[in-house]
Amino acid sequence: MASSSSQQEIVENDAFEGIAPAHQISRTPTSARLFDVFINHRGPDVKDTLALQLHKSLTDLGLKTFLDSEEMELGEAFPSTIHDAICSSSVHLAIFSKRYAESAWCLAELDLMLHTKCKIIPIFYDVSPLHLRYIEKGGYAASFAKHKDKGRYPSKLEQWQKSLHTVSFISGYEINKDNHNVEQLCKKVVSAVLKEVKKTHLLEVAKSPVGLNELVEDFERRCCLNTEESGNILGIYGMGGSGKTTLAKELYNRKRSEYKASCFLFDVREASARSEMPSLQTKLLKDLLEENCPKFGSQEEGKNYPKNRLGKRGSFLSFFLVVDDVDHPDQLGALSVKDILNTNSLAIVTTRDESVLVQAGITARYKVKEMNIMHSRQLFCWHAFDRPDPTPGYEDLVESFIKRCGGLPLSIQVIRRLVFGRNDEQYWKSTLDKVSRTLPGVIKQILRISYDTLDREEKQIFMDIACFFTGKEKSMAIRIWEGSGWRAEPSLQVLKDKCLLEEETSINYESTLRMHDHLRDLGREMADELSLPRRIWRPEHLSTLEFKKILATSKAQSLRCLNSIFDRSIGSQILYFLGNRDDIYEAALLWLELDMNWRSHTSVPLWIPLQNLQHLKITRGHFKRLWQRNLQAFFENHETLKSEKYDFKRIILA
Repeated sequence: MASSSSQQEIVENDAFEGIAPAHQISRTPTSARLFDVFINHRGPDVKDTLALQLHKSLTDLGLKTFLDSEEMELGEAFPSTIHDAICSSSVHLAIFSKRYAESAWCLAELDLMLHTKCKIIPIFYDVSPLHLRYIEKGGYAASFAKHKDKGRYPSKLEQWQKSLHTVSFISGYEINKDNHNVEQLCKKVVSAVLKEVKKTHLLEVAKSPVGLNELVEDFERRCCLNTEESGNILGIYGMGGSGKTTLAKELYNRKRSEYKASCFLFDVREASARSEMPSLQTKLLKDLLEENCPKFGSQEEGKNYPKNRLGKRGSFLSFFLVVDDVDHPDQLGALSVKDILNTNSLAIVTTRDESVLVQAGITARYKVKEMNIMHSRQLFCWHAFDRPDPTPGYEDLVESFIKRCGGLPLSIQVIRRLVFGRNDEQYWKSTLDKVSRTLPGVIKQILRISYDTLDREEKQIFMDIACFFTGKEKSMAIRIWEGSGWRAEPSLQVLKDKCLLEEETSINYESTLRMHDHLRDLGREMADELSLPRRIWRPEHLSTLEFKKILATSKAQSLRCLNSIFDRSIGSQILYFLGNRDDIYEAALLWLELDMNWRSHTSVPLWIPLQNLQHLKITRGHFKRLWQRNLQAFFENHETLKSEKYDFKRIILA
């Protein structure tokens, strides 16, 4: 901090006694406003150039950085505010300019910075370390002589000279104001600061934080962060690999310095599965209270301790808590999240399942969606080429890869590893073909976490959507599922809560079912692995030879949903096989869409098995009547088909 007027010099002369001597320095500031970085400088020399740019660069990275006029508030006591900022910061930047020593504030701050024992990074702005080392022979000699002549700070000048001498031996950065690149210097200093802060408590967020600023801004805007509307607990949800934890870590880095204490609890779901909740309870108390806490022998033993212990500290305690990857409300109960929060604190909960947030009463909820094309391209290129755009000649391949990734950050990071460092276009094409046919194992493993939590009926519906109903009308699909005796609506809600499914309103106001390509591929792989029922969805299933093999190994009720991929050449043969095989009458041919441009038929052929059909769409049929009289009589006399859920009036003629 610097002075710039004689009036301020008078204030300084009376105020320095307010800065605590070295032996009284406390690392627990009385102010709730904590900082990561403190910038020590003389304002008239560097504030509008180097100091301001450093402040902006560090703040943009989420570091709480103190720069007097940027951080001082009207009515705050100068000495106590500076004391708290210096003592709470883990890194100190000292910018030495030619007239630096004229400011007693700068010298007093430097002395205090040294006594905190925290990292100091000196920046020599148009001066050299020798200016600080040999004060009597030049350098800052004139500045100290001026202080002596005016009789100011007689008890402090010698100590300040020693502080300058000490700092002169610390490795730093030198810059000449007449021939310098401030932007380049800032990058070097910021990089050095980040290394030091990470050693203490800054979380590693992302190698290439593409689109992260926009994501944080969107989150803060939608959740009304720091307003009464949002409350003091917020929820982040989304499908596996969408970037929930990345967003939470970035928010943690940016916000934690505003609170007296902070805690980030990773992988709560896994810890709970391994019966390790007691260790999380201990970590929670240790981080928030900053003291040794007992190790709990069981989850129940540690359940009420945080509430009782933190409650004794009163409402003055402010803290920031992130509970990552929760899959059940009981986990929040075990950590006493709601009980320990007060109006001065904030908690963020991440999950794959929105219903967890709903059951926990968390009303401010934010869904992390897929990255847009521009950010996907930049992220993929940074990972694949170490640059924001493709290497010439690879543009089309990059577009194909990011289309396959579908805006999923996890997918982009996993797939880019397969091609990183490979300057072989044919290798890229082969890799693209492989990942287009089969999901990489890491991605499949992450996505299966949500799939494995489904019950049997929900899994069946999930696989049906993946194989048949992506992009199809919801009402038609529900009719088919209800025909199978499945509770469709509750199952669909579960899939939506777990971010395995989305609904989209079409032009005609019909709800259609949507699923991320990776989830669709996962569902199809699960369907292929399942022996019963056997879903016929791949085009190769409909070759006569392949279908004969399927029939030979299938039992009654083991076939499900023949899709609308029939044509005259193969569809008629397969349907004929079904219609003439006795045990297949119990099979589930529930959905059939036919292009009946067959002039040889004046009605639906008798050999098409319609007994279990729930949806029939016929295009270009040249019929004199819909079906033969005997088949019509069959439906009229069939009690099940006459019931409401088997209402055959839903046949569509197009």
